[in-house]
Amino acid sequence: MKEQIQCGKTFSSRISKIPAEIPEEGLTLKEFLDIIGEEGQLFSCIVLTGPFLLPVSIPGSSIPFGLAIFLISLSIMLNSHLLLPGRITRYKISKKNIEKILNGIIPIMKRIEKYINPRCLVLSSGPKIDKLNAIGIAFCSLLLTLPLPVPLTDFLPAYSILFLALGSLECDGYLILTGYGFLVITSSYFILTGLLGIEVILSVFSFLT
Repeated sequence: MKEQIQCGKTFSSRISKIPAEIPEEGLTLKEFLDIIGEEGQLFSCIVLTGPFLLPVSIPGSSIPFGLAIFLISLSIMLNSHLLLPGRITRYKISKKNIEKILNGIIPIMKRIEKYINPRCLVLSSGPKIDKLNAIGIAFCSLLLTLPLPVPLTDFLPAYSILFLALGSLECDGYLILTGYGFLVITSSYFILTGLLGIEVILSVFSFLT
């Protein structure tokens, strides 16, 4: 069954209520997922993109957050509940960083919410389409986990995940198309980065030899 937004509640208002449930000492990623997971799997994916929606993210968060998004999207594809590995679930997040994540995503969500409408339903309804969109989310979440010291390698896949998850939740095909647009841009950027990296390595090797 497709998740739906709670009646009368926007995403930004739902996200703004999460900090009140966070203890002062912070919590683990599992505890954080338990809190946001009550809203649904796709909502969890949206919140987990928070650290990466601005060009500056929380150091060390891309691997645990990216793997969590990947496993959530995999559970959507398989229509089953998957357990996260202990090493990921034990990742500790401070209250300050959680507030930083949520405060970063709320203004972005407020801007997007103005344009959300159920439309182009062929891209947002049906089990096959849901699985296809989950595959797109899974692909971008794996790119998110790559520890590359290159600008925008977290930023671009995070926006693709955000639009795909949000479009799937709200049956908005235009948002889903935007998500796939970001996916194409992201893939091209990673390929270009890889080719340039190889060129640099070959140039250095040629110079040394």
